[in-house]
Amino acid sequence: MPDEPINITADAATLLTECRTLSLATVDGDGQPHVANIQYVHDDRLHLYFVSSEDAAHSQHITQRPDAALTVYHHDDTEPGTIRGLQLQGRVSVVTDEREQDTALTQYLSKFSFIANSHKLRGAVERQTLYCFTPTWLRLIDNRRGFGWKAETDLAANERE
Repeated sequence: MPDEPINITADAATLLTECRTLSLATVDGDGQPHVANIQYVHDDRLHLYFVSSEDAAHSQHITQRPDAALTVYHHDDTEPGTIRGLQLQGRVSVVTDEREQDTALTQYLSKFSFIANSHKLRGAVERQTLYCFTPTWLRLIDNRRGFGWKAETDLAANERE
């Protein structure tokens, strides 16, 4: 693993596929931080989609300040050499495009089949608001490459190029 070539976005996409929960950090209008664990899906641009109630604290914060950070973490506490994770910064928005909503919700129900298989849970998800986190910066952590190994990329700069 240490000598393999690095493709940070491909490695990030693989990790996002393997994991199911992110920790979303938001800030309220007074600057007070908040974090919430949320199930997600992602697309090939590393946009992360999640559903949430508009009444949830993080949803209220997003309305006031769409800038956010999140982490995704894959680990085995007994094997520090297998720890992998992502730290991302970006912006969150409500998904209003119907095609994008349909694609993300179909992917969500596929990834979380226990929701798709429950009429009650599926109905609850479909009544929630769909959000999209668009990353502008990414740090990949992969202890399989060496303890404390990390690589970063400015995704906003890459989009401008």
